Amino acid sequence: MSRQGFSPRSRTVRILMVLLTGLAVTASVWAISRLDFHDDLERSTLDLRFRLSPTQEDADSSVILVLLDGGSMDKLPWPVPRQLYTDVLGLLQEWGACVVAFDILFDLPSTYSFTEDSLFGESAARGSTTFVMALLQREGSPVPSNAIIPAGITGGELDSARYCTPPNPMIARGASILGSTSDRQDPDGVFRSVRLISGTPSGTVPSLPLAVAWMALGRPEVTFDGSSLSIGGTRIGTTGNCRLQLAFHGPAGTYRSYPLADLTAALSARAAGQPSPVDPAPFRDAVVLIGYAAPALYDLKPTPYSAQCPGVEVLATAVDNLLNGDYIHKYPEWVSIATALLVSALTAIFLSSVNRISLGAVLAVLPTGLLLLASLLLFRRGYWLETVWPATAGILTMLAGGLYLFSSESRRKQEIRNAFSQYLSPDVVAHVTDNPEMLVLGGDRRRMTAFFSDIRGFTGISEKLSPEELVSILNRYLTTMTDIILDTGGTVDKFEGDAIVAFWGAPIHFEDHAARACSAALRCQEAHAAMNAELSGDGYPELVTRIGMATGEMVVGNMGSDRRFDYTIMGSTVNLGSRLEGVNKVYGTSIMVPYETARDAGDDFVFRELDTVRVVGQQQPVKIYQLICERKDFEEDRAASMQTYAEGLALYRQGRFTDAAEAFSKSESEDAPSAIMAERCRKMSRDPGDGSPEWDGVYNLMSK
Repeated sequence: MSRQGFSPRSRTVRILMVLLTGLAVTASVWAISRLDFHDDLERSTLDLRFRLSPTQEDADSSVILVLLDGGSMDKLPWPVPRQLYTDVLGLLQEWGACVVAFDILFDLPSTYSFTEDSLFGESAARGSTTFVMALLQREGSPVPSNAIIPAGITGGELDSARYCTPPNPMIARGASILGSTSDRQDPDGVFRSVRLISGTPSGTVPSLPLAVAWMALGRPEVTFDGSSLSIGGTRIGTTGNCRLQLAFHGPAGTYRSYPLADLTAALSARAAGQPSPVDPAPFRDAVVLIGYAAPALYDLKPTPYSAQCPGVEVLATAVDNLLNGDYIHKYPEWVSIATALLVSALTAIFLSSVNRISLGAVLAVLPTGLLLLASLLLFRRGYWLETVWPATAGILTMLAGGLYLFSSESRRKQEIRNAFSQYLSPDVVAHVTDNPEMLVLGGDRRRMTAFFSDIRGFTGISEKLSPEELVSILNRYLTTMTDIILDTGGTVDKFEGDAIVAFWGAPIHFEDHAARACSAALRCQEAHAAMNAELSGDGYPELVTRIGMATGEMVVGNMGSDRRFDYTIMGSTVNLGSRLEGVNKVYGTSIMVPYETARDAGDDFVFRELDTVRVVGQQQPVKIYQLICERKDFEEDRAASMQTYAEGLALYRQGRFTDAAEAFSKSESEDAPSAIMAERCRKMSRDPGDGSPEWDGVYNLMSK
């Protein structure tokens, strides 16, 4: 097969297909976002943003609440006498309050005295006092003249009303202005915005918060153009029907507040000539709102922070927002559409720009995550960016695009499996299906461990067996060896008759490849011994396996032609491993490795240094070692023979062959390498040439 036949789908095509999927998803989600339940979800995320980023420190300290709370109701008569309100109003004016506003209707006459209302109105007339009134649509009284503000309306629609419920006329005539608190909550029952102005046949009526802010700012010009309200040149962005999106700074209790009973106590202390229990300093130039906070008075409203917040504190939030311009700016719908398209497009690009779907899915989450983070950061600056439907578009794009890519990827992997399972090992095929770029010819340079095994005298053994017996034994042997190699993370490169070529460290890389290879070699010899016991019992000859390994830099990858190639290893390290497999017969060993393998395998294994040699085809001397066993399996009775071998090897390298032969001979009856080295030293002691000054301690091997 040619490489081109199995090239992965063009990345551009992948991205384009997923982008189109994302565009379709975004359009569908936008249509769904027109439904009411979407708005409920978006408002819920707005509440969550409030709770995640409270800004209580930003609450205006000059906005103060005086609350008729439960404690005050326990201490004061009910209904609270108008005279008491008159006295408190006078006290606040004396302390220098800028504006005093009552979030109490006062529509009924006093139950205590007719003169109370008159005195209350006269006291209100002496300062900047705002009273609340309720606007009604069907019945009530005409709108009083002091409930109208001069406002230039140049566009947009306003909520309208024909009638109102004003305060008692004797009280209302003393007010600088009346403000409306008639309003509506969001469909889910939570107050998140306030109406700023309403239209009536008599003129424009301000809400109580706007009336207070208007008074505090010196009664500037007010205009409304349909998208924003301007107060003295300061532009306040609004939503439909001139509504202000409130920026709550925290839960109930965020603003400085005083129980009404504390102010009456201050009045009593002043009358008695005693120090005031309330510090008057915070009230200078302050905006003071007086209202209900006791649950029994039914003026608790749900807000993004809590289900019960005094209504007067909601109004305080609006006043604060108007005076400081820190309300919530809601982005127009086109920004939400652009955001959704951007999130969907980035999701599609991230999802389809990498070969691994799992990695693409992780990357694809980033645009939605960044959207959520950006929405929170923008919110902390006072901007409301819709998140529900842009995030939904991103998530659904990821799911739909992922489904498309998964289906496409599955088809492509099956094509690869069908084409290459006959030529590559299952491990390599699996890796290729996940990494199709491997189908291009070439290789990577890696540090790995190569493994070569061979059965001693297999040609002679095969001549004594029938073809059927030979195939049966060989398949059994290769299966046993292969299973161990694969179990330790190795890759079987190829079988060459009875020989096995394998390696550790590719296609999946791990640092302990040398240790894995050594463990596999020992396990192969153990399994081979068990197999020999069974073969001997059946009358077959025993098999002796020699293993050579080498660790170092090598090239691993697809080698061959465009039409046929193998996943294999190449390099001088590979050649060394092959040579050491054959060197075993020179020293009477079964597993041989160079210094690099012994070093990298670590202390979990026992090695014996055998010699320093030059193998055929390489000029660089190589220290060779015998792999004895795992450290935990080492038998101490072998320590003596290993020690005498080390002593003999040291003498041998010095050219003291007679002494070396004597040292080696101490263990030659029980140790094959010692016997071989003893005989070599005896021979070299008789041949002066080998003991000449040119002797460098390196033994030159004459054959493979």
